[in-house]
Amino acid sequence: MAATTYDKLPLENALEDSPQMRTLVGVFSADSQALKEYVTTLHQLSSKLVAAHNQLTSAYQDLSKHLKAYKNVKFSVDSDTEGGVSSTLDKFAAHISEMSSWEHIVATQIADGTVYPLSRFIDTELHDLDTMANLYQTAGSELERAVTRYSRCRRKDPEYERREANEDVYISKKKFHQMALHYYAKLNLVQYTRKSALLEPVVGILAASRTHHSLANETLEAQDLTDFLSNIAVCAKSVHDDMVKEREDNLELIDSMITQSQLMYYAQPPPDLAALPPDTTISTKCGYLNVQKKYMGVMSSWERQFVFLEGGNLMGVVKGEAAGCLLLELDATTLVHATDTDDRLHVFQVATSKKSVTLQALNDRERDEWMLTIHNIARDGGYIKDSKAVQPSLLSGVGQFFADKFHAASAAMGSAPSTPTMTAPSSTTTTTTLEAAIPPDAPIVFDLLTSEETTQGQDNDDSQPGVSDEDKIPEDSETSSFNVRFLGSMGVNLDRGQHVVCEVMRRILAARAIHNVFSTTELSLSTTTSHLVLSDPATRAVRLRHNLRDVAYWAAHSENHKLVGYIVRQSDNSGDGESVRFSCFVYEADMSGTEVCTALGTAAKSAYEQLMEKKTIEKKRKQETRLLLDNIAQLPDKDDPPLVSADGQFLMLDSDLPGDSPPQTSSPPAVVRTVSRSIAEVRPDPVQPRESKTEDPESEA
Repeated sequence: MAATTYDKLPLENALEDSPQMRTLVGVFSADSQALKEYVTTLHQLSSKLVAAHNQLTSAYQDLSKHLKAYKNVKFSVDSDTEGGVSSTLDKFAAHISEMSSWEHIVATQIADGTVYPLSRFIDTELHDLDTMANLYQTAGSELERAVTRYSRCRRKDPEYERREANEDVYISKKKFHQMALHYYAKLNLVQYTRKSALLEPVVGILAASRTHHSLANETLEAQDLTDFLSNIAVCAKSVHDDMVKEREDNLELIDSMITQSQLMYYAQPPPDLAALPPDTTISTKCGYLNVQKKYMGVMSSWERQFVFLEGGNLMGVVKGEAAGCLLLELDATTLVHATDTDDRLHVFQVATSKKSVTLQALNDRERDEWMLTIHNIARDGGYIKDSKAVQPSLLSGVGQFFADKFHAASAAMGSAPSTPTMTAPSSTTTTTTLEAAIPPDAPIVFDLLTSEETTQGQDNDDSQPGVSDEDKIPEDSETSSFNVRFLGSMGVNLDRGQHVVCEVMRRILAARAIHNVFSTTELSLSTTTSHLVLSDPATRAVRLRHNLRDVAYWAAHSENHKLVGYIVRQSDNSGDGESVRFSCFVYEADMSGTEVCTALGTAAKSAYEQLMEKKTIEKKRKQETRLLLDNIAQLPDKDDPPLVSADGQFLMLDSDLPGDSPPQTSSPPAVVRTVSRSIAEVRPDPVQPRESKTEDPESEA
């Protein structure tokens, strides 16, 4: 079975300095040492070729044998997987073996074309690589001393000593990170310079021999050799261009990583820097911790180990060892809590019914993440975490004034399910409310959902036949439009509250920073008389659409006014009955988010007024229908149905029939009442009219 090969060292893991990373660096270092030995031998043989004019034949033979031996060298990092270098060197060896009879005048050209490039490669590339290796080791040792000094700080020590130790950790870690990045980049570049350092000297030998040796003119002027040299020149130029591009990319990546890692250089971030909150949803973690070792149950010492979680077990790797050892087996009885053992900072203890382990982190965030991760694993028995269904929320409502009325009116007319509401929590119960409002394991969606099922679920009542999400928005249907960027969405349990929207914004931004998610979706947020529409700015194709009666709450961030979010009510028809769930969508607007909220409030007010007008018309129509039915019920019982006009719009009374005269009574004359076409549908099927009895004088329309 072929051994696993690695193309280059990942620069992203330079600051981690894990055992696997150290092992990989050792492999690349051994590879560079093997290359150094090989190039040094090649340089010595080229020098021997120049000096030994009388032994020219034997020198060429030795060089030819050495070139053929390249394929037998076992490099730890073999970048020549296709055998291009070894096959090329074999061809070179075949040509060099024919040069044993050439004259000694070529020695000067060989010295310029072969010895000098090798000397330059050894003196610059390989020598710099050795210097960087020494600086890398020194920076690692200084970082260990700085971390050890900071770990020994006690609570009773003066503040300036702890601050000085923390600053020392920052400087040491930054220096180690920078040196590691440059050292890893140099090791990666050696894989490119390997080819040019081996091919260019040999090309110089052949070019000098071809120019100055007339005795070998027949051999060196062959067409196949000319093509071979041209291909080698093109290959060397291509490798050189790739090396330059790789160097530029590495420099840009190094600058970007140094800028983004400023906060990670500190053991404990200063108060004036905004620290990232701990991630409460992770189920695995690894990193360096100080582990307390006890002797005879009385004496104790601290040892820095690389701790990780695997298979429900807490494992640790001592520096210098490749395999880990078991620290603690997690189960359902595992308890984890913070403690102040030995008066140290950021200490926590993990205990089961059989054993306990005391660990120390570098800062509060790291300690909290370790405690939460161990708690999540122990809660599920220490092994595979079962997915728990989130309980459906019983809370819904609308935050703004007109949206509240719009929601209530929609529910009264039957267009939306009626659900109880809940007012915003007070400041004394903010923490408890946030825990209840946002599920701890709620997933965060960074991509905008545009599936047909999702859009229909959000707009299932007012959707018209033939209208799909891919349709474009008419120009005259929009009331306002804003350019926004979609940041993410997640499910919530509450339908209102600025604290809920701001907490979702904080979690989404923190998750983007932790997972290095920087891409966003450019959208155009527009409001119509009945919908909130998100479309593509260029094609105006609809990406997402919400009915205004389902938009429960919206708010802008209290500090960053460009952040705006809203909570949408969505119906979930899965299961035995229909349930309601809520999702919070977060965007970054080009302008102030307050203007977006104002536009949403205006749209909700307009929709509310239209709904109330519709409700008033329907109420009036129902009253007219009820009044007509009551008047018809007051008519005396007749065998024949009431007479109506030919067009079905008028009720014909006896006094209106031709040839009949109204009876002489003291009651007021009957009045013909007009009946609308829509209400006239309540009459029975018309039959052949005939004379009816005298009408009831008390009946009125």
